Amino acid sequence: MTQTGFTEEQKQQFFRDGYVVISKAVGEQIIRKAVELITAQLPKDERRLLVPPELATHEDVLSLFNDTCLAEILGKEMGPFPDVISSQVAVTPAFDTLGGKPAPHVDGSWSGAIPDKAQDIDQARGRPKDASRYFGENDELRGSNDGQLWQDPDRTISLGSYTALVGVALNDQRQPGNGQFAVLKGMHEEVEASFRMQRDTGGPIGPEGPGWPRIRTTASGGTFLNGLPATVRERVEQAAKNPVPLDGWPWPELTPVLLDRGDAVIALHSCPHTATPNYGPSPRMNIYFRIRRLREGNPHEGTRRVGHGVSDHPDRGYFGQFLEYPPSYNPWETSVAKLCDHWSEWDGMQEIVAAARSRELKPSHA
Repeated sequence: MTQTGFTEEQKQQFFRDGYVVISKAVGEQIIRKAVELITAQLPKDERRLLVPPELATHEDVLSLFNDTCLAEILGKEMGPFPDVISSQVAVTPAFDTLGGKPAPHVDGSWSGAIPDKAQDIDQARGRPKDASRYFGENDELRGSNDGQLWQDPDRTISLGSYTALVGVALNDQRQPGNGQFAVLKGMHEEVEASFRMQRDTGGPIGPEGPGWPRIRTTASGGTFLNGLPATVRERVEQAAKNPVPLDGWPWPELTPVLLDRGDAVIALHSCPHTATPNYGPSPRMNIYFRIRRLREGNPHEGTRRVGHGVSDHPDRGYFGQFLEYPPSYNPWETSVAKLCDHWSEWDGMQEIVAAARSRELKPSHA
């Protein structure tokens, strides 16, 4: 029987962990068409995150979401959303180590070249001292890697956002170490708390805001692009010191999402995630869809310039262009409100959320 919504057990897991797996979400015929298309068009020995538009928008790829139970599940549990018109085709070739170390992050941040020495970084904000060299003269407009340093002209929010990341596995990924999508299990609430703290202390929201330097330095004097708030990173570092053994999995702070061909994962935007090295003999092939709950009053819902399904910054055009909004709708304020209350965008989760909050409010007894 085709699944049309979350089971009660899945709702509880989603609330607790920030992600849930839908087994056999996509039928073999749809999978086979997508695999044949992607295999024919992608270079054999190159990992591609950004692929030719004709592949990311091909109907046989979009069918993985649009013509499966995933669209129905999201419609029921999340609520209405614009048409999905694009996707991210993510292929990790066989024996690709991705540099050897995964980089968990919250989607929506800029990524690009950074100084490689700690002495060249403003430690408080994690910003290059010579910012224009790395960000450009007009860094509110566009960074690199299809990412924006700032979402709004006033630089009050530096993180794009959506509601749910949906990933479909096109091959067997049940053996740890075969390029799994991995998450920081349960950290979605800590991420939300960080957004609230940033809002309540005056912002900005996201990297370069309170408690979230955009670039961090290492003990050896190096640097790295920082995809996590400080409170989350502290918990991650602590988890790495207290490993839970898992054969074939060297990153104890990360939970690998073990998917079979045709399985899907649904994760909150606020659930930090990462690609992981593929030590196996076959390419890891996933298709991702970034879904944002429809926002009443937004005149750009469903317009192609936003790139719904692939974009992690849908308050702006996919290519970074600023969009015009009426005085009655403030996209930045709306996005901040949703970042600070991610369950507000999930119709089917309201009973579980209300029950949990009720328990939190009950006084404890000695």
